Amino acid sequence: MPCPTSASFVDKTPNCRFSYPPCQNLLSLLGGLALFFSSSSRINYLNNIISMKAIRLYASLALVAVLASFSFNSFAQVGFTLHGTAAAPNLDNAQVKPGVGAGLKVFLGPNVAVGAAAKYIAIAYDYNQSAGDNLENKGSLVPLTGTLDIFLTSGVVRPYIGAEAGVYLRTTKVNLAGAEIYKSTDTRFGAAPKVGLAFALGGVGLFAEGSYNFIFGNKDGSTTAGNVNNIRWENPSKLWAVNVGVTFGFPRTNN
Repeated sequence: MPCPTSASFVDKTPNCRFSYPPCQNLLSLLGGLALFFSSSSRINYLNNIISMKAIRLYASLALVAVLASFSFNSFAQVGFTLHGTAAAPNLDNAQVKPGVGAGLKVFLGPNVAVGAAAKYIAIAYDYNQSAGDNLENKGSLVPLTGTLDIFLTSGVVRPYIGAEAGVYLRTTKVNLAGAEIYKSTDTRFGAAPKVGLAFALGGVGLFAEGSYNFIFGNKDGSTTAGNVNNIRWENPSKLWAVNVGVTFGFPRTNN
């Protein structure tokens, strides 16, 4: 008797040859269903579904959070900063030297800003007498950093805390009797916590802030920072700085 192609006749065809392709397909289907309804397989299958749904949920929430941060109160306001700097290394014979800086800020809301900044800071140490000649050690530091500012209020007076981190381009020169006898240039990773006070005057903000910079060496002694694995975290160089300046495009007060 030929094997039927309909599953409804399986129990009525005892002489069905199971090598016939439709019967093989039917047996495979029944075997798969039996395997699915076994306890361990069913649990694994449901766990996989739940895991995929959880991943999609977390991804959706992350996307919503990012979009919300840029659309919060129709924000994502852009500001531009200019400031003067006074800075000195944390060494006994270091001199306080001036510098300048500029930056770009994106205000994600009235109290949070992220951005990028660049500064030029002169560095110099006191003269040392060497065999009757003046030995001078001086140079410059150019931090190129990402920035984060968190404002604690949204009124006219706005204290804030923040941090900067990035690459510090350092140049060192040694002069003897007015003639340059040594010069080196290197790049290092650095970071700086900071605290400041801003005053909102319409769409312009005046600010003053202090920061303490940690400048880390390179493990391999090279002149370039390379990657994060090459950072020597121990015994960083230290530099304090005071910045005073203005921000154009500062969020207006809510008061």
